[in-house]
Amino acid sequence: MSKQQVKGGLVEYIIEAERKVPIVANTDVLVCGGGVAGVAAAVYAARNGSRVMLIERYGFLGGLATGGLVITTPPLNNGINSEIRKRLEEAKVYHKCTDTGNEPGVAGLSAVDPEVLKYEFVNMLLEQNVKLLLHTYVVQSIVEDHTIKGVIVESKSGRAAILARLIIDATGDGDVAAAAKAPYDVASDPLPITLMFNMVDVDTKRAIAQIGNWGKLRKLVEEGVKKGELSFDLGIEARGYAPGVFAANLCYPREINVWPGSLFGINALDPEQLTKAEIVTREHAMRLVVFLKRKLSGFEKSRIEYTASLIGVRETRRISGGIMPSLDEVFTQKFDDTVAKPYSHREMRVPYRSLVPQQVDNLLVAGRCISAKQDAMVHLRLIPACLATGQAAGTAAALALRENVTPRQLDVELLQRTIISQGMALDL
Repeated sequence: MSKQQVKGGLVEYIIEAERKVPIVANTDVLVCGGGVAGVAAAVYAARNGSRVMLIERYGFLGGLATGGLVITTPPLNNGINSEIRKRLEEAKVYHKCTDTGNEPGVAGLSAVDPEVLKYEFVNMLLEQNVKLLLHTYVVQSIVEDHTIKGVIVESKSGRAAILARLIIDATGDGDVAAAAKAPYDVASDPLPITLMFNMVDVDTKRAIAQIGNWGKLRKLVEEGVKKGELSFDLGIEARGYAPGVFAANLCYPREINVWPGSLFGINALDPEQLTKAEIVTREHAMRLVVFLKRKLSGFEKSRIEYTASLIGVRETRRISGGIMPSLDEVFTQKFDDTVAKPYSHREMRVPYRSLVPQQVDNLLVAGRCISAKQDAMVHLRLIPACLATGQAAGTAAALALRENVTPRQLDVELLQRTIISQGMALDL
């Protein structure tokens, strides 16, 4: 054991013994992370002719859209979003949320069934012969001469290496890109964290008759806090498209999805702070349930069904690409290299440069770790945007391999034509 002086004091450390790490797979495209962005990336890399492998640390796919109970989404109506909506509609589990009110962050939401979504995501990968490896955690990137060659993973079987000609980082936190020494930005004031939960046996008609719409749940909670009926320290009001305290009707009668407030000031890259967030948000969820059962009509016989398996982290690393567009630019610019348009009806676009990290070749990013300014990520972290950037990254990866170029060298017009031919309207 040795000690080293670092910022903040002395740190004890050990030196690991050198060891041989077995190579357990070698593929064309390796997608790291099985959230919505990773699923989309894997599907479209495979559809465009690549051998694809996807690794995920949990035992299910979908990330926050399933395990995080982020199960109300803006419209799914362009590219892979449309395909997923059709699958959900066929299963009768895509329903427009009612009684939401007219706030910008919640108007137009639709509810989905997370269990059906988990199932459909697996089917989509298996239909394209994607090799799926769950319960596997990426711990290091393998880089030679500024080119990523693979990753080191850990699982119950121990440590192993997976090599690939091209890698897509869809981890949400940009873990692969950061380990590869790609530059990134972390906000000093990150977006808040929320632990979602579901309640059942709620008489929603009686509840709405009392408060008007789910947005007015905040007023009830604020009044309870002022009267000393509820001890509540989380953010109640909406901020940055984090609804604070809110609820939404789901696919099934008498079931609702609840946002139990926003926890600010948490660095979600720090496990100690994440542990604090888990404890604090779950405590507040339980307090809120008890309060609602006492104070809101229709909740008398309700119960909490389950809290999310994954706490709702909205922001960590944003990888630095060739451009970091602002919120205004994402909504107003028709970028020459536009490759993702999450919504068919909304002027919102993502440039290819946001998917290509600086300083590391044969690496792409998708999902909420793409290159953009913090204000833009308020929208780019949402489910439709993550699916759209995943589709673009997967397509780009396969085309780069087919053309024998790095992603940075890929002909963007070829990429755009291919994406449009696959059903995503870019409206260039």
